[in-house]
Amino acid sequence: MIALRKLDGSTMYLNEDLVERVEGGGNSAVHLINGNYFVVRDDAEDINAQIRSEKQAVLAGAMAMAMAPDDVPVALLRTAPALVNGDGGR
Repeated sequence: MIALRKLDGSTMYLNEDLVERVEGGGNSAVHLINGNYFVVRDDAEDINAQIRSEKQAVLAGAMAMAMAPDDVPVALLRTAPALVNGDGGR
């Protein structure tokens, strides 16, 4: 889930798999696969970075489980994005 700031300042959480495209401008429009869209305060680049980060976390967790499905500790799955990004969790 990614966090987006609505125009009224409140936060909404959106499943990143539902995003079809993001249009930038003064405010960003997040278009969903069902045809709906939201206008939010977040910058389009920031939204795209959040989506990439979430997808990296999912893929890293899946890769870790595929390598050793019975031996993967939950803590490793939580740090998977850091492992993919190469920053060692910092």
